[in-house]
Amino acid sequence: MSTKPLIFISCGQFTPEEIALGSAVEEFVRRETPYEPYFAEQQNSLDGLVDNILSALGRSAAFIGIMHHRGDITTPRGGVRRGSVWIEQELAIAAFIQHVLVRRLEVALYLQRGISFEGVRQQLRLKPVEFDRPEEVLDDLRTRIGSWTLEPVNVRPLIAEWKFHNTKPYRSEHHDYRFEVELVNTGSSLLDQWMAELWFPSKFIEGADHSNKHVLYQVDDTKRPDPEKRIWPKGRLSVFQVDYFVDNGNWPGWSENERAQPVVRIRVCTANQPPWEVEIPFLTIQHF
Repeated sequence: MSTKPLIFISCGQFTPEEIALGSAVEEFVRRETPYEPYFAEQQNSLDGLVDNILSALGRSAAFIGIMHHRGDITTPRGGVRRGSVWIEQELAIAAFIQHVLVRRLEVALYLQRGISFEGVRQQLRLKPVEFDRPEEVLDDLRTRIGSWTLEPVNVRPLIAEWKFHNTKPYRSEHHDYRFEVELVNTGSSLLDQWMAELWFPSKFIEGADHSNKHVLYQVDDTKRPDPEKRIWPKGRLSVFQVDYFVDNGNWPGWSENERAQPVVRIRVCTANQPPWEVEIPFLTIQHF
């Protein structure tokens, strides 16, 4: 997967001229900008829609919609000249990303002259550009994209940060600590579906079942009420606080290179994204 910011191109594909315009925009983005184009093809199955269209929209930093005439209809309020239903739907998803997921998404919309304003386009604060010839779209895009500063959409927007500190004054034979974990939203969208897991070596936890190598702690968004479960862009949410101790009985003195050294493992994930994981050598969270 490219690390370049992705531009989603939604263009009619009913006629050869429409396909040629969409392909020309794709080629322009690829050759003349620092961005990666995705030219959306119409899908005939749910799997194709989810794996391609919705997945690409979810990764996109910008949306280019080019609507062509799709016929005239009569309504109780008069005649309407329709545009592509596919592009109307993809524009609605782009609006959802902007206004509900609260993620910045640059939008450029082009309408073949005469298309009526209807549907979600009536509610959005967009300034679509009307065109008669394909060259008008390409000319405007050269100026429009030049004003954009896009960043890649983080495919792992949820990470964890950890810290530890002593909870009592140090004694030579016994040290008490607390291990704390926060979820951090590094992306640009609100996150309210998430799960966090922490595996902590059991022999360092008072009263733990030492027959199991680790104590597993789990929490997810269903355990937190609204609005506490929401993690806003650049926001943080405390999820774990684990008290543990080190003494002469559980500290045989591993070296940094020993594979037998216990580790703390954290795993976090959010909806439709790969999980983020880290392993923390126990030597790094104690001062024994």
